[in-house]
Amino acid sequence: MKTQLKELPENRVRLDVQVPAHDVDHAFEHALHDLAGSTRVPGFRKGKAPMGLVRQRIGEDVIREEALDSHISGWYRRAVAVAGIDPIDRPTIDWDEAPVEGSEFTFSAEVAVKPRPKVKTYKGLEGVRFPIEVPVDRVEDEIERLRVTVAELTPVERAAQQDDFLVIDFTGTIDGVEIEGGRGIDHGVELGAGRLLGDLERGIEGMSVGEERDVTVVFPPNYGEPGLAGQQAVFHVVLKDVKERVLPELDDEFAMSVSEFDTLAELRADIEGRIREVVERESDAIYRGSVLDELSRQLETGVPEALVRSRMAALTRDLIDSLAARGVTTEQYLRLTGQTSEELVEQLRPQAEDAVRKDLALEAVAEDEQIEISDEMVADWVREQAAEADEDAEAAVERFTSDPAMMTMLRTDLRLQKALDIAVDNAKEITPEQAEARAKLWTPEKESEAAGGKPSTIWTPGSPDAG
Repeated sequence: MKTQLKELPENRVRLDVQVPAHDVDHAFEHALHDLAGSTRVPGFRKGKAPMGLVRQRIGEDVIREEALDSHISGWYRRAVAVAGIDPIDRPTIDWDEAPVEGSEFTFSAEVAVKPRPKVKTYKGLEGVRFPIEVPVDRVEDEIERLRVTVAELTPVERAAQQDDFLVIDFTGTIDGVEIEGGRGIDHGVELGAGRLLGDLERGIEGMSVGEERDVTVVFPPNYGEPGLAGQQAVFHVVLKDVKERVLPELDDEFAMSVSEFDTLAELRADIEGRIREVVERESDAIYRGSVLDELSRQLETGVPEALVRSRMAALTRDLIDSLAARGVTTEQYLRLTGQTSEELVEQLRPQAEDAVRKDLALEAVAEDEQIEISDEMVADWVREQAAEADEDAEAAVERFTSDPAMMTMLRTDLRLQKALDIAVDNAKEITPEQAEARAKLWTPEKESEAAGGKPSTIWTPGSPDAG
């Protein structure tokens, strides 16, 4: 396939493509075969008529149209690969003469391509580094959690109160009719855990063993069972047992019961060390994120609207998938938030613009540093991730490397990660206090100056700073 590339203004290109005659013939044959399967010819079962009769019955124009519809996108993708361009929008495809069997077919395609991004600088940027401090309350919270795991439940002779463990029988009714699934025998309850409706928990609190009580409950308007939402019910409750949690003493014996350590001091040191690792990772993530924010402000290239729209669509799909995982439809979400579908998509624009700007800035670093990601580098990364997830590393490598689309995505992600590594390695640390002081001095004029003397804009065809 011959492909000629011509650059046009405003980051657009034109591809002039010559499709060989044998590819055209293949397209016609494929189209005829597909149409034959759905064409009924008198005297023959569907799909069994001779191709010559099918051709006569449906006509050359229909075959030609099917050949184009089914193959033009594939020819276009091959031309894109040959030309080595990176389209960011749908192409406009045109031709002077329709394809004819036995002859070459020529068509043209115009499409917007990703501009080569440039940044003002990516070395010497500033990143916010938070101090590595282990909060005492996080250590104590973890110790308290361990105490709870080995606590004993002891019967008490008093009224039920918060944090007690109860055994109850209950029956729920609405207007005297028992609620389906509203009966429980020897049901375990921890008061204050939030597993019961609030009205019911408050009604049970203060009961004594052997006591019976009717508790009025109003189901919330958004209750998961539609037939009960907003309804008032009465639960007859019988309290059969009350126990309280007795926590162990904080001593060496406790430490040995919950860990491999012999002393409480050793246990505390281990907990503090593990929390310190988490805090360090959090600090590193914040630092890398702040360097990336600073790098994105160094971008000199305009951000194409097509890329922003594409990212907005991806974010919308992610949101819809997240809602579906929680059992919420898009229509329900729109009603709850009082939005239209267009407003839902548009509210994601700032997030999409920020993500695209950062990707372009990282691409600029990757281009400048000539970062290349080999298949083996991708495989090594997959092995590391599999090891962390305790999965079969080689099976994971086979699964990912056998998928060309996945390989392309991973190669791109790793390339941008390495670009960020370079920016981070060459960045300067500043304290949160320094960052706050500088933020107070930041003005739109300085933002414009950092962007190369122009205000931050989204590039669109025809804009004065396009390209």
